Amino acid sequence: MNRELFSYATLNRLFQSSPTVHLSDKDKYVIFSDLHMGNGGKSDDFARNSDMFIQVLRDYYFPKGYTLVLNGDVEELQRFTLESIQQRWGTVYKVFDMFAREDRLYRLVGNHDLDLLFMQNHSFDLLHSLNFDYNGNTVFIFHGHQTSQRYMKYNRALGLGLKYLSRPFGIRSSSVAHSSSKRFHTEKRVYQFSSRKKILSIIGHTHRPLFESMSKIDTLKFEIERLCRKYPAAADNKKQRIAERIRRHRDALNYVQRHEEASANRSSLYNANLVVPCMFNSGCVLGERGMTALEIRKGNIALVYWFDASRGKKYLQDRNYATQQLGDSTYYRAIMKKDSLSYIFSRIRLLG
Repeated sequence: MNRELFSYATLNRLFQSSPTVHLSDKDKYVIFSDLHMGNGGKSDDFARNSDMFIQVLRDYYFPKGYTLVLNGDVEELQRFTLESIQQRWGTVYKVFDMFAREDRLYRLVGNHDLDLLFMQNHSFDLLHSLNFDYNGNTVFIFHGHQTSQRYMKYNRALGLGLKYLSRPFGIRSSSVAHSSSKRFHTEKRVYQFSSRKKILSIIGHTHRPLFESMSKIDTLKFEIERLCRKYPAAADNKKQRIAERIRRHRDALNYVQRHEEASANRSSLYNANLVVPCMFNSGCVLGERGMTALEIRKGNIALVYWFDASRGKKYLQDRNYATQQLGDSTYYRAIMKKDSLSYIFSRIRLLG
């Protein structure tokens, strides 16, 4: 079986076997993925944003009544033992327990914490995937490694390589997130499956936030085009502001193409005029200045960015992003994109 057929068949089986939860406009969910918790040492990718993650869950999402969905790769079991992770990050597990005691926690497995399925020394129910039923439409949540024969068939062998080669030499995590080609193939397969099924899929795995199937490069291109069309008819006092926004977006696009994407042209899944908004990605908790998540609330879905202002004030200075400070901390929440689920599903049905 070729790779595309394998991917479609695997995702279809996963989709059909997923437990289904009713989603109403009264429900609140937050989806995080890819924590990669280690032992707290120098090669523990989670350590940088650990304090932020703990405080955001404990002081924002829990008191506001959100249900927490952890979409895979919570523990980095391919490089560390579960015992060492539990010992170092006991505070994180206590926060998870807060949600679990109120039946407000779903834990899905990814390729880096898949071994939890074979262990007894954890206290969480584990899922491979989860479906939300929203007014007869489906939100399909899964980690994303299921698109690859490599991870489905040889994940344990890959894990042994990481544990006995990467960790002893202090090498940080290397995965699909560090390969633009692998990211592209993962996203392309999820996009094609979701478009064909006319469902909304939410993944992690690639560490790259996606909203309505658009990457950062795609979003910047669309926004630059929109502003260029808006500029000629704008009042004179607004043209300077629009021109400045175009300049900032252009600079950001050039930066992403030079530094963040080894193959910028391949990073887009489509060279078409009509994009089916069927694929979302919550990103990861491992950013240099912050972490991303997806929120579902009041019939809307939003991509949010939590950042530490002591490490960068870009979004505080940009008037296009409304920011919200968490208490008296240096942590802020910014809504990057937001849309209604009803509108998104209408577009999926019409364009898919």
